[in-house]
This record gives sequence, structure tokens and C-alpha cells, in this order.
Amino acid sequence: MKAIALLLVAVGLVPIAPEDGRQFRQGYRDGFSHGLEAARTDCAKPARAQTFEVTDYTRGYALGFDRGFDSGVLEHCV
Repeated sequence: MKAIALLLVAVGLVPIAPEDGRQFRQGYRDGFSHGLEAARTDCAKPARAQTFEVTDYTRGYALGFDRGFDSGVLEHCV
């Protein structure tokens, strides 16, 4: 019973990618690596561009960048 509850919680934490999600996943991977690099080289989070076409890739990139930067700050800036 506890395993099912844990699985349901874990599924809720995973970002939902539309259809097959390849573009979203690629954007997330790219964003995460760029976020880590930004934290490693400069601990100030860069401003995000306000004008860009919203696609699966850019949504994944934005989410990945934020999470990558937050992980990098903990490793390199604290």
C-alpha cells in the first residue's frame, strides 16, 4: 500500500511531456546543462528572455534551466 502511495507521489513530481515528449526532454536536458554551467561560472541567475516562441522544447528548456541552476548553486556557490 505504501509503495502505491509513493508511486503516485513520484508520478505527480515528474513534468508531463505532451505526446511522445522528445522535444520537451531534449529542451530539459539542454536547459539543465546550461543552468549548471551558468551557476558554475557566475552565481547570478541570468534574466530569461521574455519574448520567445513557446514550444515543447522551450518549455522543457526553461524548466531544466531553473532546476539545473538551482542544483549548481548548491554545489558551486554556497
